[in-house]
Amino acid sequence: MRAGAAAGAPLEQGRLGLAVAPLTREEKDAADIDSGVRVVSAAGAAAEAGVQPGDIVLAVNSHRIDSAEELRTQLTKIGDGGVAALLVMRGEAQIFIPVRIGKSAA
Repeated sequence: MRAGAAAGAPLEQGRLGLAVAPLTREEKDAADIDSGVRVVSAAGAAAEAGVQPGDIVLAVNSHRIDSAEELRTQLTKIGDGGVAALLVMRGEAQIFIPVRIGKSAA
């Protein structure tokens, strides 16, 4: 995952195939949460595992996600071939989705 060109811009797809964006204050208030990132699009391993646009990633392997940078940091710690247990909010439900991390194209 890489940062978008402008602050608040969606992130490009990375090793999980996720493009994410920060949550607005309104989105956080509506979902009654104080952290997480919104999935803008899902492809590759993330889509195959069941991650969907509109999901909110709350944690990775029990580490709270406050930003796209924190998501990237946690995925880097897991490394290629490892499994990331994503805690996502979908509607009012919170579910775990295991996703195997793929190799970077870079």
